[in-house]
Amino acid sequence: MMINRMIYHFERWLIILTFVFIFCLSFLQVILRYFFNAGFAWVPEIVVFAFIILTLAAASTGVKSGVHIGVDVIVKILPARFQTFCYFLTPIAGLVLYFFMSFLTYRFVLSFKDMGQVSTITELPVWMMIAYLPISFFLMGIHYCESLWETWQKHKKGEPMEVKIREHI
Repeated sequence: MMINRMIYHFERWLIILTFVFIFCLSFLQVILRYFFNAGFAWVPEIVVFAFIILTLAAASTGVKSGVHIGVDVIVKILPARFQTFCYFLTPIAGLVLYFFMSFLTYRFVLSFKDMGQVSTITELPVWMMIAYLPISFFLMGIHYCESLWETWQKHKKGEPMEVKIREHI
């Protein structure tokens, strides 16, 4: 699916750019601290929130590429009918969980927006710093929707269904 591929590429570039941003900002802070005995008070806070974005984006790409830990030993010993059920249950459970988490974190972000809480160091609204939470969970749900669609297509064609180990785009 074209949209899912675009989301995946966006997430990969977000990971790369966020990692470079964290590295450069942290390196600048180290240079300023150790050589000039100066620095910016806001750097650690920004780096923490950038790490949160990096982690969530990486988790979402992990869902897409199928690199999350999965144990299918029990599934493999079940009769074929139950194996098929399990191959459908996994993406359904994933998409329900992540869409629900997206909804919950969206409400969480809105509650911070309503409170008007700002960071003590950067003085940025906290809701802006955590706004990526519902987006990332939503994107994980989208990846599980695609996984469910692919499983359905394989089932319709009569192809053997396996747990997706790794997919290169």
